[in-house]
Amino acid sequence: MAPQITSSKMTRGNPQSLPSDSSCRIGNRLPASLCRVLSTLTLTIILAFATPVVHAQVADRISICFGAGASMLVPLAKQRDFYAAEGIAAEMHPFSSGKQAMEAMFAGKCALSAAGETPVAHYSLRRNDFNIIATIAVSNNFQRLIVRNDRGIHTAADLRGRRIAVPEFTTAHYFLDMYLVANGLTTQEVTKVYLPVQEVILAFRRGDVDAAAHWEPSIQILAEEFGARVKVLTAPGLHVSPFLLVGNRDYLRKNPASVERVLRALLRAERYAREQPANTKALMARDYAVSASEIELLWRLNDFRVTFDQSLLFILENVARWEIGLMPPAQRLAMPNFLDFIYVDGMKAVKPAALTVIH
Repeated sequence: MAPQITSSKMTRGNPQSLPSDSSCRIGNRLPASLCRVLSTLTLTIILAFATPVVHAQVADRISICFGAGASMLVPLAKQRDFYAAEGIAAEMHPFSSGKQAMEAMFAGKCALSAAGETPVAHYSLRRNDFNIIATIAVSNNFQRLIVRNDRGIHTAADLRGRRIAVPEFTTAHYFLDMYLVANGLTTQEVTKVYLPVQEVILAFRRGDVDAAAHWEPSIQILAEEFGARVKVLTAPGLHVSPFLLVGNRDYLRKNPASVERVLRALLRAERYAREQPANTKALMARDYAVSASEIELLWRLNDFRVTFDQSLLFILENVARWEIGLMPPAQRLAMPNFLDFIYVDGMKAVKPAALTVIH
């Protein structure tokens, strides 16, 4: 609901009943000019007391779940009070991945969440109670593989027969399969060990697996820990990965003005990040509890902009097609129509030039 501004009625006098010159001139002893001055002063005092009282705005309250460094604009808008400036009391709920953030949204913990394209496509195959509001970051090199050099893995070909930890149905999972195919391997030629996001890193540290598929800065953290014993395999441009703002469909329908305010706050954060990069990096290093070098890597790998581009639909279709292909033929789900999952009203209201999706 939009913030309400109410005013009180004038309760201290009526400007229409000001004293005239003649009534002011007590016994006709005061000059007419002085009476006019006193009358003007009286009017000023009355109007000052009669000015409408503006009550404090009651901010819209909204909870936002987010995960991974690609969602940086979401907490940045909180740190810089951009939500508050737009009349939003925003409550932040951080998670280790966008998939977990979406799951929290579905559980009712928040109205909006930020997640990568893979979990968005994953859940679009199974439910229709959410919509995509905007893209808040894009990267073509955010997901990576880290492998054990000391176990004889130096190139993609050396992955054959190896155990690779990966969080299932995340952007890292999609990247891993695309990487294998691009390097002449089938997904059946490796053993994928599906683990929760946090467990992937721990499994690699313990030596339970030979490689891990994840995103930054987790890969860099492991590389610094293991030094020459590991190698990072990358494939810039193999997959363009947009990070998306999504919302509960019923909430979006009932609160369009609040969605617009959130988008305006994110646009403020985008502008601040562009104009104040050093301050932004310092704030986000503190917020994500990572080092300056790790936040610098996130900065280089992501384009933090609030958009809604036509190419997003093709990316989502490709990811959905990949996941459908993983299913047994008799259990394959139908390809969703992603036009049914887009919510364009917010971007149309706040930044129509960035809305290029055909709708």
